[in-house]
Amino acid sequence: MGISPIGTGSTGSAALGGFTSGGDTGTNIERKLTELKKQREEYELARNKVTDKKALENKLASLDRRIDNLESRLEKLKEENGECQTCKNRKYQDGSDDPGVSFKSAAKIAPEAAASVVRGHEMEHVYRNQAKAAREGREVVSQTVVLKSGICPECGKPYIAGGETRTVTKAKNEPDFSVGKESDPTGSLFDTVA
Repeated sequence: MGISPIGTGSTGSAALGGFTSGGDTGTNIERKLTELKKQREEYELARNKVTDKKALENKLASLDRRIDNLESRLEKLKEENGECQTCKNRKYQDGSDDPGVSFKSAAKIAPEAAASVVRGHEMEHVYRNQAKAAREGREVVSQTVVLKSGICPECGKPYIAGGETRTVTKAKNEPDFSVGKESDPTGSLFDTVA
């Protein structure tokens, strides 16, 4: 399975970099901004139908102040250290059943270091699978490592969303591995994903 982000925020987590947090995050602010702008449009459409124009103008002024406040908070949040809070707080955790690799418990990785750290973690799986095959008298047929990416929902920047290592082994006395060969007995290859 490899390593993948488990989320950010102080109160919960979700898969692939999503988050659940009641805090002051860009996504929460953007959601509230959209809500307030929609509400403002509805008041503007109702302008001709309302008899108390002064109350409507006061409500619109209040909405405009709230929208301006939220927009400045969002801008400040995005400027803070040049990164958004979601990227800053993203955590990664190994989802495999291999107890000897890193990231068995969630840990933060700096966004600029995520690619090399995840690649290093996946290489742990490669070496451990090679050693396991040697102990079991098997031969490694193929190994692949894939780094997965995602797009941050808050700032829109791409990030490393995790990795996956795939190892295929066969017994040393089995015939050579041939893709598409129909005479291969079913179950002769052992395929594992870490």
